[in-house]
Amino acid sequence: MSEPPMSLCIFTFSPVQSFIAEARRSEDLFNGSAILVRLAQAAAQALVNGDQGTLVSPASLGKTEDVPNVVVARLPKELAEERLTNARDALLKEWQGIAEAARREAKLTEDNMWQAIWQRQVYDCPPWQVFWVCVEENTEFKKVYEEASDRLNSLKYSRTFQQACEEGEKDSLSGKRSALHTREYKRARAYWAKMVDVLPHVLTSKIKPGGRERLDSIGLIKRFAKLSSREFPSTSTVASWDFYQLAEKKAQAELQAYREAIEKFCDTKGRKIYATRKSDSLWPYDGDLFFGETLTRQRLETNYGIEVGESELTGLKEALEKLRKATGSRPSPYYALIHLDGDGVGKKKHEFSSAEEHRAFSAKLLEFSEWVRRNVAPEQGGFLIYNGGDDILMMASLDHAIPLACQIAYEYKRTVSQTLAGKEDWLATMSAGIVIAHHLAPLSRVLETLHGAEQNAKHFMPDKWGNKDAVCVALTRRGGEAVIARSPWDELTIFNEWVQYFREEKFSASLPYLLAEDARVSPSMPAEAQRAMLRYRLTRQSAKIDSKQSRQFIEGRLDSLLKWVDSIQQKLKPSDKDGSVTHGLVEVANWLIIARFLFNGGKE
Repeated sequence: MSEPPMSLCIFTFSPVQSFIAEARRSEDLFNGSAILVRLAQAAAQALVNGDQGTLVSPASLGKTEDVPNVVVARLPKELAEERLTNARDALLKEWQGIAEAARREAKLTEDNMWQAIWQRQVYDCPPWQVFWVCVEENTEFKKVYEEASDRLNSLKYSRTFQQACEEGEKDSLSGKRSALHTREYKRARAYWAKMVDVLPHVLTSKIKPGGRERLDSIGLIKRFAKLSSREFPSTSTVASWDFYQLAEKKAQAELQAYREAIEKFCDTKGRKIYATRKSDSLWPYDGDLFFGETLTRQRLETNYGIEVGESELTGLKEALEKLRKATGSRPSPYYALIHLDGDGVGKKKHEFSSAEEHRAFSAKLLEFSEWVRRNVAPEQGGFLIYNGGDDILMMASLDHAIPLACQIAYEYKRTVSQTLAGKEDWLATMSAGIVIAHHLAPLSRVLETLHGAEQNAKHFMPDKWGNKDAVCVALTRRGGEAVIARSPWDELTIFNEWVQYFREEKFSASLPYLLAEDARVSPSMPAEAQRAMLRYRLTRQSAKIDSKQSRQFIEGRLDSLLKWVDSIQQKLKPSDKDGSVTHGLVEVANWLIIARFLFNGGKE
């Protein structure tokens, strides 16, 4: 039986990045991503419902891959528009189902004003815009796909925005929409303060007390929807994760004693301190409690609703100090937020000559995402937020962040590059932005810095397949300017060596900063003069060892640093190479500043 006339269809919806970025806690980030995945899954399932029609991208609706917000499918021409309409309806139905489930979970006080805001934000003016195109397959696949992509782009650029009147006090996550409240409370701040105060199930782990957090309908959905059985940790827990794993191995007795000291206290409603990680029987609490600065009367009352006397507070501090001594360590106050993105994916897809080639690429992305699911885990210091094949968002502890990101980029290149090995110089790479941030830094600011780091990584020169194969790390210390460093992935073995050199005190801690000063004048110097300047600096700042051995060691480090500088310099775009923006030695000096910071565990 011959195949009926077919159409190539592309279905997508937005917003994505801005929806995820409306977050004040890591839980908001995780749930925002989970909502997008649920909507995409619902749409994709409706699109290929039954035996007529096949997915092209993603290759299948597997359990390990988070479905992207762009779905490509081949559908019978006569059914295409109906299926696409069904996909839109399924997406909106799923959204409304998630919203109502969250509403039931929250169990807040409502009236007709509250319900009017909910109706407008969830049903009448939902945040989603849906787009689709379908093109009949009456010529070669490559041309059909190009036409469909062009039509979709034109449709998105010509979209109209539905206007909604959002009056009154705005929500805390977006700052744009009306916060939910009842007529009894003219100010939303008063309404939310009352909800936290009088409703026993609304914990301060969900909403800050005193009206300091006010949620609109979207914020309520992110906070209260049960989207996963997985408990996503706070930024404080991620930052202190390496310390906790060390305590688990070396100091279980002291950890248990500290836990018992914590559990003696109740909040003003008579509840025990809330457990954020119920699945962990050893330490079910937030990592925030591993930091000494949390153990103040004000912080404990504000964050946990418990009132502690001075003598009791002293006992808590003593128990924490015993835990620290038993581990021989202190928790780092810094964590990493990481976004890895496939390079030139759109360009590559336009080169596929058949739907089978496109599906083979999607299948490799699925294979890679399964590897990510297995290897980005708490045991490796990684916490996965979104796993979309060529798009990964995650958090990681300070010690594991850069090595784990390197491992992911390598595996993507190894796996996805196998797709079309017959094509000339075929290669698939990832680039990444990494932000190292303090666990108390506002998440919105960290996300903004992450976006800038991604753009910096993508500013490297691409090859003919659009590959940049680069990483940019932004180190954002409290009270100081961000340190930005870029590099090709392959050169980060040198970076790892320098972390070890600082740990072994083979070079002084001031070396990176002196190199940064030198980098200001080095672009105008001849190559030999640059080499002489670096040799002098390395020699002066190195540990005093046997002279012959020292000279050999210095020359080896000099060669590797200059190779690294040259590798970065070759990747810079012409606008960067004149020194007006940056220079390879500036980047390397900044990498060494970051290496020293990692060795110190975030302590300056």
